[in-house]
Amino acid sequence: PPRRTGKLVVAPDPGQAEGLAAIQARARANGVADVQELDGPAARALEPALAAEAALLSPSTGIVDSHQLMLSLLGAAEDHGAMLALAAPVTGGTPDPAGGLVLTVGGAAPMRLRARRVVIAAGLASQAVARSLDGLDPAGVPPLHLAKGHYFALAGRAPFNHLIYPVPEPGGLGIHLTLDMGRQARFGPDVEWITA
Repeated sequence: PPRRTGKLVVAPDPGQAEGLAAIQARARANGVADVQELDGPAARALEPALAAEAALLSPSTGIVDSHQLMLSLLGAAEDHGAMLALAAPVTGGTPDPAGGLVLTVGGAAPMRLRARRVVIAAGLASQAVARSLDGLDPAGVPPLHLAKGHYFALAGRAPFNHLIYPVPEPGGLGIHLTLDMGRQARFGPDVEWITA
């Protein structure tokens, strides 16, 4: 189930107004026509606890129950012939002359699997999986940049009714406030770059 909360992207100081303009331009280019510019007083009228010089309001932004969404997507995929295979690491792959790839899959029941299309969404192992595929140009594998982030839960009632995001910063969206379906507030993530 969705819940429309609205989102404010805030500029706490006047120097970040350019960042808001770029976000609004990107929203319009992507067909999001309801994003509104707000000055500081208008933003604080919506959220009195907010400290902002300017903001963008996206009234159509909302939240979903991510677990229910994943179950729904899995059900739809399985209805169309997909299969979820957990604990089945891809250890290599070769091009199939008929098209696609033949993947070598390990785990409790190792196997070879022919796939017309492969989407690598292996998290921290994505680069290793990509490099294990024969015929894939290694120059097309982006470098791995490690960072960790922390989320913080707020005990008690949330001070905001909207999602609150700062102007994005290099490496992430910045520490933002999200609300869950139970109206509990979380802050995060912070970004701590990890060097090898």
